[in-house]
Amino acid sequence: MLSLRFAVLLVLVPILIALSLRRPLWGVFSLLLMYYFRPDVWGKPVWWRPVEWLTIATLLSWLIRAKDIRFERGLGLSLIFLGTMLVSTMSAARSSEVSLDATETILKLVVMQFICVQVIRDLNTVMTFLWVNVLANLWTLKSALVQTIFGSGVRVDVGAAQGGGANYLAMTFVMTLPLLYFRFLKGTPRERKLAMAIIPLEIIGCVGTGSRGGFLTLFFVFGFLAVRSGQKLKGFMLALAFGLVFLIAVPDAQWNRFVNTFKGDGKESASQNSRLGLWKVGLQLFKESPIVGVGHDNYQLLSPRYYGFFAGQNPIPYDPALEGQKGYTGFVAHSTWVQSLADGGILGSIPFFALFAWAMWTLYRVRRARIPPGELESVREISQIIEGTMWAFIIASSFASHMKLDFLWYYFGAIGAFGIIVRRREAQVRRETREAYEATARSRAVPVGS
Repeated sequence: MLSLRFAVLLVLVPILIALSLRRPLWGVFSLLLMYYFRPDVWGKPVWWRPVEWLTIATLLSWLIRAKDIRFERGLGLSLIFLGTMLVSTMSAARSSEVSLDATETILKLVVMQFICVQVIRDLNTVMTFLWVNVLANLWTLKSALVQTIFGSGVRVDVGAAQGGGANYLAMTFVMTLPLLYFRFLKGTPRERKLAMAIIPLEIIGCVGTGSRGGFLTLFFVFGFLAVRSGQKLKGFMLALAFGLVFLIAVPDAQWNRFVNTFKGDGKESASQNSRLGLWKVGLQLFKESPIVGVGHDNYQLLSPRYYGFFAGQNPIPYDPALEGQKGYTGFVAHSTWVQSLADGGILGSIPFFALFAWAMWTLYRVRRARIPPGELESVREISQIIEGTMWAFIIASSFASHMKLDFLWYYFGAIGAFGIIVRRREAQVRRETREAYEATARSRAVPVGS
């Protein structure tokens, strides 16, 4: 029987494709929206992959209208990373096919990173990009809130976007807070009202996941926002209000789960130890192949041999006879950074890690641009919003494997475009200043023969 949700998407997706063909920027926004719906996880036919059709439409739309091609360091690092992934694929320890699939996924995401660099052309578009990420995620937040309120204390673990999961959900909710925080302080009256309405819901959604990594990320972001706010007292009070919402909303069971992790009590300690065990597996695999790694996504295939269990809600003891059979796969490393080292070795990890260093440097650099004060204030605000968002991703990804999440590469593209926008504006100001100086000098020159 055709579900109502599927029927709606059968109508919506062609409309989004038509919009993408009309304007590539609309294609980017359509992809962000569809990412959070992610109908791929609903068991629909193989041909039903709206994200891929939208990507093709957006790329084609840009190619038709392109007047120039913009390239920057982030794209260069991504291309180097893709090259290292191919090297790891050729020497994969368990399955070159699985590693090649991961490489193809990253290739598609780098294409979208490239498109973001090309179509995001001004500061207003950067801000719109940030808002679209937040508003599209409300679809996921809705499911989390329903389960939090009516789930009788059960941790939120709904299927959403790229599979869901408590750690993933908590991260996406915390990543929305920097934009909402700064727009509440400095936005239009409409933005302030919208931010004030959404902020408590995002915090409650994070609380409902019971994710310990999410809680740590939330605390860090609270501190980051309080320190970075240009309005220290007001910013600190707002961050304090965030904390009060958290303390009021968090159930005893979720708080005890978080606290008991540090006490070493009960099953929370066992869960923590399992995470540490998987990190040790990753480091062991890295030691065995430190240069090129074991092949991307091969960690999950190899981890049962080292960890002793196949993955699942009730892990199954490892049996060599079951390895490779359908339904018998291992755990991921539960750390983007550990899994990057294991899968790609030094060769693959350096360019991937360098993408984050480049992103932070770009956000630091634009805040010191020599442009008019009013424009610089907007640049600094956008920079701090994206920096807080990236820090939320970095910290949360220490407790989950997130390399292939679509929006990470969209953000890399937006950061690259942001840097280009500011650099070009800075160059324009320098040129205008020089021309004004030369014009003044000419007007003051004494005419010959006077």
